[in-house]
Amino acid sequence: MGLFLQKTNIIRDYLEDQQEGREFWPQEVGSKYAEKLSDFTKPPNVQAALQCLNELITNALQHVPDVIKYLSRLHIQSVFNFCAIPQVMAIATLAACYNNPQVFRGVVKIRKGQAVTLMLGATNIGAVKGMFQQYARVIGQKVPGTGKCGAETQQIVMKVQSLSQT
Repeated sequence: MGLFLQKTNIIRDYLEDQQEGREFWPQEVGSKYAEKLSDFTKPPNVQAALQCLNELITNALQHVPDVIKYLSRLHIQSVFNFCAIPQVMAIATLAACYNNPQVFRGVVKIRKGQAVTLMLGATNIGAVKGMFQQYARVIGQKVPGTGKCGAETQQIVMKVQSLSQT
């Protein structure tokens, strides 16, 4: 669960980190698309930037099955809420970031009303699975027809949706 949250925050905070002279995006992924991670802020590099972003989000989504498995084993309500709320906020954030050039221009955040809905709704494993399914579907609908990892993204989206139905 921690890796899923950490990767989400690293993905979302790209521009802020660049402006502060920090780089957390993995060079082994970024170097497939640009010489330097800072190149992604330049408008001519938007397609390469989006491909890199989408690959990183696809990588983060690989953790969702373990997140759902872990959450399904929590039976104390306060512990469940404490663990589940950040996870559903993370999947919503990844859905907002996926294939979104705004990641390279400004802050991408989920709306306050959306955050409140997630916090109030993430009270049991069925509801949480439904939220993961909903945001996986959003990501799946945003997968571009071109790009290196579209098929892999669709595959993990289908896996998340199937896990969410059990």
